[in-house]
Amino acid sequence: MNLIEVGGTFPGHVLGGTVLFLWAIFWIGDALLVPQTGGASLFERTALVPLVKIVFAPVAIWFEIPGSGWYPAHVMMGWQHITIYAVFGLSGVVDLLVRRGSLSPQAGNAAYAAAMLNAGFLFLGHGGHGGVPGLSHTLLALLFGVAATFPLVELWCPGRGLEWPRRGSLLALGSWLLVISWILFRSHWDLADPIREGWTYLLFSWVVITVAVMVTCAWLAARHRVGREET
Repeated sequence: MNLIEVGGTFPGHVLGGTVLFLWAIFWIGDALLVPQTGGASLFERTALVPLVKIVFAPVAIWFEIPGSGWYPAHVMMGWQHITIYAVFGLSGVVDLLVRRGSLSPQAGNAAYAAAMLNAGFLFLGHGGHGGVPGLSHTLLALLFGVAATFPLVELWCPGRGLEWPRRGSLLALGSWLLVISWILFRSHWDLADPIREGWTYLLFSWVVITVAVMVTCAWLAARHRVGREET
C-alpha cells in the first residue's frame, strides 16, 4: 500500500514525455538522414517544432487542470505542470517569430533554455513530500538543468557544435518522464519504500547510459556519412 499520494495525472505525464521523446527522435533521425556539416538541421529550420509546442501546450494544460476533489498539494503540482507547459508554448511563439525574421536567431536558443530552466526550477519543488515521487522529480529537474546548459553555452559561444548533446539531453528527458509515468501511476510500488528509491536511482542510470550509447552511435553514423559524402 502506498503511503505517499501522487499529484498530477497519468495522461499529463505520458503526454509530456511522449512529445519530448518524439521530438528528440525526429531531431536525431533528421541528422542521420540529412547530415549537416554546420548550422541548424532541416528539422530545426522547419515550423514543425514551434507549431507542435504551440498546439501541445494547451492540450497538456487541459489534462492538468486541477479537479474539484484534489488535495491542496495536488492542486499546487497541477499548476506547476500548467506553468511548465505554458512556458514551452511561449517558446514556440518565439521560434515562429525567429522564423519570420522578427527576432534574432539567438532568441530561439534563449527561449528554449528559459523553458528548460523554468521546468527544472519548478520540478525541484515538485512532489516535495519525498519518497519515490520526490526523488523522481529531482532527477527530472537535473535533466532539465543539463538540457538548458547547452543552448546557454551556444548563446555565449556560438559555433561550439553542441547539437548532439542537445539532442541527447532531450531524449533523456522524454525517456525519463515516460519512466516516471510508469513508476508513479502503473508500477504499484510502495512509493515510501527506500528500496524503491534505490530502484529509481538504478532506472535513471539505465536511461542515461542507454541514451548516451544511442546518441553516440547516431553521431558516429552521421559523421561517417558526412565523411563519405565529402570524399
